[in-house]
Amino acid sequence: MSALRQFSGTARWAALPRRTVRLRLTALYGALFLASGAGLLTITNILARSWPWPALVVSPDSGGSGHIQPGPSPIPAQVRAQAAAQHAAALNQLLAESAIALGVMAVVSVALGWLVAGRVLRPVREMTTAARAISAEDLSRRLAVPGPDDELKDLGDTIDGLLHRLETAFGAQRRFAASASHELRTPLAMMRTSLDVATAKPGPVPGS
Repeated sequence: MSALRQFSGTARWAALPRRTVRLRLTALYGALFLASGAGLLTITNILARSWPWPALVVSPDSGGSGHIQPGPSPIPAQVRAQAAAQHAAALNQLLAESAIALGVMAVVSVALGWLVAGRVLRPVREMTTAARAISAEDLSRRLAVPGPDDELKDLGDTIDGLLHRLETAFGAQRRFAASASHELRTPLAMMRTSLDVATAKPGPVPGS
């Protein structure tokens, strides 16, 4: 039972998408847009509900039908309550429509954030591909990151400097190995000759 539970937990984690920098930046862009939009919507709603609206009166030519227009004289309490209810309903409808628009724009912002994050991280992917192609046998290649003088170019130049130092160190090591092999070749040859002579020399005759 525990093995089955562990397998199901492993499968669930394996099914999740890889938490790449692009995915995290997209989530960050979407969260920031949603938070700023929600804050703007809240402030707008508070200001709209607390804004001092002009006094309302019943129009003289309305025949008591409740037609409302701005004016200096106060209106009856029933008409005022009806106007306040209509105003609140309009604000609630505006709030609901604004929330729907905010949700739609949040989805759009996530899609745009995914595209923008991919464009921003394109030099990183190019550096990764170039670095994987460089091996210990061929350290002469460089990343040579193009573009403006920003943090990504600084990173590429730093890696290029590291590759240059590695190439210099590997070259010095190869030259040392070649020189040591050349210097040791003559003594080894002399020792081999001496051993051949010693083994070829006949030994003393017994009883002599």
